[in-house]
Amino acid sequence: MQEFCGKCKKTTKYTVVKKKHKKIVKGYEVEYEKKEAICNECQHLIFIDAIYEENNENTKKAYQERVSNETISIINSIMSKYNIGKRPLSLLLDWGELTITRYLKGMVPKKDYLDLLKAINEDANKFYEILQKNQTRITKVAYEKCRSNLDKIGINDLKVDLDLEQTSDLDYQAYKTQQDNLDDSNDLDYHDNLDYQDELEQSKYVRPFDSGEKNDKIFKVVDYILGVSDDITPLALQKILYYSQAFFKVFYGYHLFENDCEAWDQGPVYPEIYSKFKDYKYIVSKNDVCSLDEEEQFFIDLIMRYLGCYSGKALERMTHCEKPWRETRKGLSPNQKGGKVIEKALIESYFSDVYKKYNMLSITDIVDYSTALFNRVL
Repeated sequence: MQEFCGKCKKTTKYTVVKKKHKKIVKGYEVEYEKKEAICNECQHLIFIDAIYEENNENTKKAYQERVSNETISIINSIMSKYNIGKRPLSLLLDWGELTITRYLKGMVPKKDYLDLLKAINEDANKFYEILQKNQTRITKVAYEKCRSNLDKIGINDLKVDLDLEQTSDLDYQAYKTQQDNLDDSNDLDYHDNLDYQDELEQSKYVRPFDSGEKNDKIFKVVDYILGVSDDITPLALQKILYYSQAFFKVFYGYHLFENDCEAWDQGPVYPEIYSKFKDYKYIVSKNDVCSLDEEEQFFIDLIMRYLGCYSGKALERMTHCEKPWRETRKGLSPNQKGGKVIEKALIESYFSDVYKKYNMLSITDIVDYSTALFNRVL
């Protein structure tokens, strides 16, 4: 293996070494296997794009696993402490009925959702407050079970001194702010993942959809994807839409949305989505209302779990390996933006073959394909 060494000023052979590496990501210390390319002549670090991307993915997966494990622990504590089930808890918090179930299966919650779970786990008064406010959202039996457990721990009426409560809230907000501002104290090098650094607020703002967009199914799908993502790049969003449309047709027999994608130089692109978000580096949703049915939501959750874990650039390279994009790009130069539509029949034919090759008995089997494809583009 050879690559240009910045210190030697020439192309040299290098060795890839692996080591356990700890890093602070959004306030969490995570440990992952980090790879480094070392020049055989000067022992200096050499930048290798594939290694950089792999370290990015490993960091992201370690972070997601850490947050997921913490979330599961908190939810189990809440359900035990207040004697409440998964679905009643989701409804009580005014979330989707299956939200808690998905978190227990490993889905990573958005920060404000996780903060609320932490708050009600630590403060029974906070849970009581929500229970009283939203009691009509759950059955009488579920409500009485919660009240019974609250009685056992001495919470049977909210007689809290307001000044003390406000002071406590301020302390909790200060703690959260401190956690949010934690940064990586480790030295950064070529192979460190910089994707988790906080971006400027304007790079993450999403303009409201206009009336025409609200009626377009693809924008409803986009809104849901943004809602279950902490943040996502426009490049990654395009690829998640592509895989969602492709695999949904294979598993359900009809299209999740009817929009055509085009074979651009950076992979499959839906032009209307590109136009909407092209000015933003990272995008987040400001809409908590979802118009997709539960089956569609569950499907996208799994696509996010098995493909949304990869960066936009990794997903781009993955789509470049696939027949629909390659066939449609024939005759175009590598840097030509394109504009040729990838025919739905071509997409369906390719992913039907993938479905058969990987013996996909359920949607969760997508992970076998995504893992194999990612390893191929490393």
